[in-house]
Amino acid sequence: MRNALLAVVAVVAAVVAGWVLDDKVLGGDIARNTSIAGVDVGRLDIDEAAELLTDGRLTDRPIELRHDTNTLTITAAELGVMVDAELALADAAEQPGLIAQPIRWIGSLFGNRSFDVRYTVDVDVLGEVVAGSDSFFDLDFGLPQLELVNGRFVEADVASLPIVDTDELRNLVLDAAITGGNGTAVIEIPIIGSEAVDRGADELIAEAHRLTKNGIALRVPGVITRRRVSQSALRSWLVFGGTIDEPTISLDEQLAQSTVETLFIDYGDAGDEPTFTVDPAGRVRIVGSSPGAVCCTLDTPERILAGMEAGERLVELRPREDPDVQGIEWAKSLGIVEVIGEFTTNFQPNQTRNINIQRIAELTQGAVIEPGGEFSINDYVGRRTRENGFVDAGVISNGVFTTSVGGGISQYATTLFNAAFFAGLDFGDYQSHSIYISRYPYGREATVNFPNVDLEILNTTPYGVLLWPTTDETSITVTLYGTKWVEGEQTGQTERRQGVSCIRVTTERTRTYLEDGRTEIDTVFARYRPEGVRCDGSPSDPAERTTTTTSTVPPATTVP
Repeated sequence: MRNALLAVVAVVAAVVAGWVLDDKVLGGDIARNTSIAGVDVGRLDIDEAAELLTDGRLTDRPIELRHDTNTLTITAAELGVMVDAELALADAAEQPGLIAQPIRWIGSLFGNRSFDVRYTVDVDVLGEVVAGSDSFFDLDFGLPQLELVNGRFVEADVASLPIVDTDELRNLVLDAAITGGNGTAVIEIPIIGSEAVDRGADELIAEAHRLTKNGIALRVPGVITRRRVSQSALRSWLVFGGTIDEPTISLDEQLAQSTVETLFIDYGDAGDEPTFTVDPAGRVRIVGSSPGAVCCTLDTPERILAGMEAGERLVELRPREDPDVQGIEWAKSLGIVEVIGEFTTNFQPNQTRNINIQRIAELTQGAVIEPGGEFSINDYVGRRTRENGFVDAGVISNGVFTTSVGGGISQYATTLFNAAFFAGLDFGDYQSHSIYISRYPYGREATVNFPNVDLEILNTTPYGVLLWPTTDETSITVTLYGTKWVEGEQTGQTERRQGVSCIRVTTERTRTYLEDGRTEIDTVFARYRPEGVRCDGSPSDPAERTTTTTSTVPPATTVP
């Protein structure tokens, strides 16, 4: 019995000694094989265990917050979830009575102790995350939308913000953190109502009304009468921009500019476009121009707004150059610097028809054909009348010689036709005389009669073409100025009889382009018949118009 007792004492002594050495000397504040929320904290001091529990491993679970179709994925820690290490460790480090300590120590050698973690949520952090996320509630509401109702601005849309049930959301977040797991926890944000968002609409409306309260008067230098823009008109010009924090009020520039220009549509100076002249030495000169003026400068909306902001009742506007008046630079750009074509035809002196030739030369001297443009005698000169300086002279009507106002100007047309022919220019509508007249080049001439029979010159060159016809007592010369681009020459001519009496003449022209030396061939046409005879040999009907046209223009009376 004594030996057995001694053995028991020895065992107890050994257990106590092992407990003291292992647990009290070598161990920490927490027994071995102890875990908190799966984190091994056995044999650690309290501070060591606390650091381990708060290093983020227990709060790094991803949580997906949802509202309608909007989502935000964030960690529990970022939502304000924190580990209460003090409470958790208080349970794990709690010591039993002295007698029970060795017994618990022995149990720790063969088993495990586990404790749940304690969590808390910082509601302020949670609220800031939810309230500050554009992902949920579209917090960028933009400026309030204003509309005019009975002449006053009102807020057209009212923005509202959902009210989050913070307590419920906190509980959901805590539950997600406690539940744990490897996946992403999904939380539908609980909403308990909504509240209007103050976007400063009242202040913006007040400022808009202040700016436009009295309307505004406008004046342009040189115009005594003022033009007034009413309050309602001004308000229709307003444009709202900027941000909620810094809203701006401006004017619809296009609307304001066009309205003001309409108000002052009667203002302005027509100005003068540059013209061309040729000096006695044959040099082309550009005669200066004035740009003209219209209302108003393109900063007009800016000037009006500045006046509104300053509370002015009258705003002075400034005229600007008329954009429709082409200036010196335009004239220079045409490249009208040298002769590109010239032709002369002769006539007998002291004839009445010479007056008409001289008159149409005067009217068309200085005419410019812009690149890609055309010159029409009928469009440029109009109807030949006595009021416009024309007189009665000989014409060909229905294949018969007679008289009419403007007779003889076809000599001008023929001379221009040939100048253009050798300048390499193109032709639109043109028509030869029905009866060949020997003073003109055979098959290479033109006639005109208002409004149907015309001569059209087409400028297909990249330069402008200046018409400069001159006359003396016995001739008319048409000189064309520009920049030499192409030259034309007659390289052939053929005849073909039509019917019994008519002859169709085809004249071949070869055009040579000076830039690269390439050539091309085109043709012009004429058709002649004897006086008073049709192509079939029968007498012409006095009421019948001539048919000697190469264009689609209906035939008409021709003028020699």
